[in-house]
Amino acid sequence: MKKLILFSFLSFFTSGIMFAQETEHKCATFTELQKVLDADPELKAHYEAQMLLRSSYIGNTMQNGKTGPSYVIPVVFHILHEYGNENITDAQVYDAVNVFNREFNAADADSVDLVAEFQNLNGNANVTFKLAAIDPFGNCTNGIEHIYSHESRSGDSYSKINQWNRAEYLNIWVVEIVGTPGAAAYATLPAGTDGSGFWRDGVLSGHTYVGSIGTASPFVESVLTHEIGHYLGLPHTFGNSDLITNGPTICNDDGIADTPVTRGHQSCPMGTYPAGWIDCDTSNGGVVEDIQNYMDYSYCDRHFTPGQCDYMHNTLIGISGQRNNLWTDTTLMATGVINLMTPQVPGDELTVPLCAPIADFHTDKKTICSGTIASFSDESYNAVITERLWTFEDGTPATSTSANANVSFTSPGWKKITLTVSNAAGSDTREDDHYLFVSPAYPDNNGPTYFDMEEVVDNGAGTGFFLVQNPEKNYGEFNVVNNYGFDSSKAFKLQTYYDNSSDDPYTDGFFYNNRLGLSVDKLITPSINLSNTSAVTVTFKYAYATNATVTADITESLRVFSTKNCGESWTPRVVSVNGQTVGSTISGNDIVTAGYASNSDFAPTSNTMWSEGSFTYTTSAQDNLTRFKFEFTASDLASNLFIDDINVTGVLGVESAEIMDLELVIYPNPANGEAINVSYTAQNEETQFTLRDVNGKVLAKQVIETTNSSVTQKLNNTQNLTSGCYFLEVKSGDFVTTKKVVVL
Repeated sequence: MKKLILFSFLSFFTSGIMFAQETEHKCATFTELQKVLDADPELKAHYEAQMLLRSSYIGNTMQNGKTGPSYVIPVVFHILHEYGNENITDAQVYDAVNVFNREFNAADADSVDLVAEFQNLNGNANVTFKLAAIDPFGNCTNGIEHIYSHESRSGDSYSKINQWNRAEYLNIWVVEIVGTPGAAAYATLPAGTDGSGFWRDGVLSGHTYVGSIGTASPFVESVLTHEIGHYLGLPHTFGNSDLITNGPTICNDDGIADTPVTRGHQSCPMGTYPAGWIDCDTSNGGVVEDIQNYMDYSYCDRHFTPGQCDYMHNTLIGISGQRNNLWTDTTLMATGVINLMTPQVPGDELTVPLCAPIADFHTDKKTICSGTIASFSDESYNAVITERLWTFEDGTPATSTSANANVSFTSPGWKKITLTVSNAAGSDTREDDHYLFVSPAYPDNNGPTYFDMEEVVDNGAGTGFFLVQNPEKNYGEFNVVNNYGFDSSKAFKLQTYYDNSSDDPYTDGFFYNNRLGLSVDKLITPSINLSNTSAVTVTFKYAYATNATVTADITESLRVFSTKNCGESWTPRVVSVNGQTVGSTISGNDIVTAGYASNSDFAPTSNTMWSEGSFTYTTSAQDNLTRFKFEFTASDLASNLFIDDINVTGVLGVESAEIMDLELVIYPNPANGEAINVSYTAQNEETQFTLRDVNGKVLAKQVIETTNSSVTQKLNNTQNLTSGCYFLEVKSGDFVTTKKVVVL
């Protein structure tokens, strides 16, 4: 995805008016509309008919925009975020509502900067927007909900999650990135949402274009005014052309009588007024283009015309997009924006009720070393919070009442985090039993080692000693499955397929599977002591099929990372696939091992459907708790991913003093069909023996509980081995070594 293009600002004066220069106004409304109309010719005909009908009514509802009916419209903001800057504050939302209320009611102070041609064309739409006070379920709301979702990075129509009834609320979604490259925001015109397209309705905006404070700025404060103008039916002043796709347009008209023909300006004019503002119809002496109109692309916008206000009023009384239901007494009562028994007081648009808060929290780390500090932040919403109480299992401190808390943990394992927030209206609690994992100070395994998944079981706290991270807690997560691994063994499966055979759009994949694009799932290996292992190579097998039919559409990816500090930071690895270096990301044709998934619940049925990835790893004395992470980023065309046989090979170096104290002897070595015998001096811990073949497969495992004495023991199930090289892993307490055993 492209990030939003940064602005370059240039201020200048012309005729005593200060404007800001901008290279591109990024409204994607007609880009998105064209996608819808191309897919539905019947809707296209309906849309064109509605545009003609609405234009024919201009002038019937108002006289020069000065008088006529007024409207109140309930609004809800859905802030989609991943706990970054895109999770904007309520104060920024309140500021945005203030801005577009001023601009829709011709009350913005900058309207005095209108040039002469348009000073008598400053239309007052008499439309007031109020944050909803009651949600669709009858609950108290401040009209702003904060939703953790990868859709913040997608920013397309499928990002319009949790839409409130579009017949009662203007829905505005705020995201990190708008899906159309280079776009700031877009809205769906009323006629583009009729029928089955209702779920597309509303406005979607990048967070840096919401209001004038916080992550936004006064320079871009009118972007939402522009988009709500589209929501109420207005085209661009230069017609329905799209400057993002087509670049500067030819001079064109919007079909509204009092807006002049214009080319569509992506920046404020540098030339002297009025000559520098004349670019169209020059054969007739030219016209001063309305570059100051909210529906142009420039950022020197100051007004709507009376004709545009008439046009929006006609939209509000029409059935298209159910706009005629937004402002009815029934709707205003149901959404709580106005009490019809108590007349509205001017300026109370931002008066929100005192609701009970909704608890939420975030930490900067999800896996840490014992003794490391994790920083927690209160991300609760829906109300002002007067009291809070954190509880941190085995944490120091164990409790806190601060909005932000720094906590350390000394005991290993998953930690339960609890936050209760409250005010006079009520309280709410969020509790998560598996929110933070504290790694033990000792390794789970000693290198070289091998994970064939045969002994991995789901214990509800990760999977075996593997850690599974599914940040959004959706159905797409790693789990161990039988019979679908390499050689029909066990394997990890990341489930991304969703059964969409139903005709119900609320239960099938139409609203669900298509929204996995850009979601991230992670599989993290147990910790490995590699401090005494050199020349390390890690290999792994993976199987994957895609629902994409051309390489350009295979945007899903698999990446591998390493950490030596318990996951507090990760380093990407450069990977080879089947011996060919592909870089730090396995994607495109490299990730596809089994072709087209045919929109089915894909599972590999033969070893030919698997590929092998590999990378080298340079170890150091700090590699006593090394972990490797497999991170899959989905697309809307993703299918199931399988991972198996993670093999960490290398040369074992000098042993620890604790292992040397065992005085271990293995005999006979070489062996010739006999069972393997061990002789050693047991310390004050039991000793575990694990025999593996050269591929890392476990052939035998035995625990000898004898302590603090001499031991001589024949190991079970180690006789009659075929000729070859084997590895005997010996673990005593927290210390591990691996010995080579040869069978003739």
